[in-house]
Amino acid sequence: MSGLGRLFEESAERHADHPALVVNGETYRYGDLHARARAVAAAIRDVDDGGSPLGAICAERSLAAYVGILGTLLAGRGYVPLNPSFPPERTRAMLERSGARTAVADDPGLEALAGVVRDEEALTVIAPDAAGPPSWAAGSPHRVVCAHELGPATGDAAPAAGPEAIAYLLFTSGTTGTPKGIGIRQRNVGAYLAAIAERYDLGPGDRCSQNFALTFDLSVHDLFVSWGAGACVCVPPARTAMAPGRFVADQALTSWFSTPSTAAMMLKMRMLRPGTFPALRWSLFCGEALTVDVADAWRAAAPGALLDNLYGPTEATIACTAYRYDGANGGGDFANGVVPIGRPFGTTRAAVVDGSMQPVAPGEAGELLLGGGQLAGGYWGDPERTGRAFVSVPALEPDGPWYRTGDLASLGPRDELVYRGRIDDQIKIRGHRVELQEVESVVRAASDASSVVALGWPRTAAGADGIIVFLSGGRAADEAVLGGCRRALPEYMVPREVHRIEAMPLNPSGKVDRRRLLETREAMR
Repeated sequence: MSGLGRLFEESAERHADHPALVVNGETYRYGDLHARARAVAAAIRDVDDGGSPLGAICAERSLAAYVGILGTLLAGRGYVPLNPSFPPERTRAMLERSGARTAVADDPGLEALAGVVRDEEALTVIAPDAAGPPSWAAGSPHRVVCAHELGPATGDAAPAAGPEAIAYLLFTSGTTGTPKGIGIRQRNVGAYLAAIAERYDLGPGDRCSQNFALTFDLSVHDLFVSWGAGACVCVPPARTAMAPGRFVADQALTSWFSTPSTAAMMLKMRMLRPGTFPALRWSLFCGEALTVDVADAWRAAAPGALLDNLYGPTEATIACTAYRYDGANGGGDFANGVVPIGRPFGTTRAAVVDGSMQPVAPGEAGELLLGGGQLAGGYWGDPERTGRAFVSVPALEPDGPWYRTGDLASLGPRDELVYRGRIDDQIKIRGHRVELQEVESVVRAASDASSVVALGWPRTAAGADGIIVFLSGGRAADEAVLGGCRRALPEYMVPREVHRIEAMPLNPSGKVDRRRLLETREAMR
């Protein structure tokens, strides 16, 4: 076996008695976690799934979720995380498109699957926490393997996961109204982990945060950077979501990783007093823009930690550029009070080009392109979309493949990449990528409006804190429109407000003037 599964096994063999996971107030050692994962792997290998390369994980951040991820990998499959809180229609689409015929579920996941599964194709659900099968499975073609049916691993070892095998499949918001599937191969995530191991000297004594939802690719860093180093993954309970500072201290964390929005919330709630986190050695931020005021406050709270601002789309495997912020390296790098995204690391290549795919001069803004060993092969089962985003660029060496990020960037005076915004309507909400066109598509179907425009609001330095929509026409009531959104979109994509106007304002090019709509909303304060 190779890849992520073997990475964990090697640490389990070396550090069997060391803590590997803290979740729901319980600590699990590497040896125990390994044994539980092998039992799940054995159950997955017993399933005739038609040779599917993937297995689903329908679970919150629970013991069953982590055992399920490891067990799926040890069974020689990649994993597809499904969020139990997402609308059933969305989860069903992801499950069906993945082709997975097995799923590991905790109790919330089992409940969520009741509204997801259909009888056309059998699904085997492994439920490590369940005493018995749920009522929805009775009389259906679906099988639920409960806790008492799981035994120790038996039989031959799982087949090796080669470099081209899928490690995990994630879905992000799509412009067509359908989430995009991104399959990351073992070699992609292996290149990332190798680069991170050189950058951060984590070891068995470290205790690392696990703040990201499992459907967010930054969670892969949380888990496998830590487990690859023999460190302990510490999962904050839900009750600490609004007060994560106490969790940092209580767990004596040495490595922190979150979106800047989390740090900004902590600053607003006065949790970043100087010297608050003396044990931290590493402070990492990614997923959205990191402002200088938040970075300075965090450095004061964790004076012994090195602070990195990371950047990278899911298509380029977790993160691929970094900027080491020490509070004294500002000046011309800091456009609009935002910390730069830095330089590529590992095997990553980066280029900034104009609309003709020609490199721009230093200081000029252009589209950021990425290449190298972390780059995914394209979108899952979608060659047309892949062809538009993963391109050859004759003006660059090598000429491809390059991924068109849609991000605007420029090269700063110290050869650091500076983020300048987007060339399209994609925004970030608490680190999640949101294509406003997907929201507009759902609202249009729910409202029957002649024109729909979605906007990020309120605006923040890191992106937006939510979404509002403007409608022209349509007979459906506001609550009916929002109800349709709740059935199709995850919570962070559901509009907060619906505003109705007689006609959309147009700019001189005849397109909807989004700036005027934002000004209209600002005037409502």
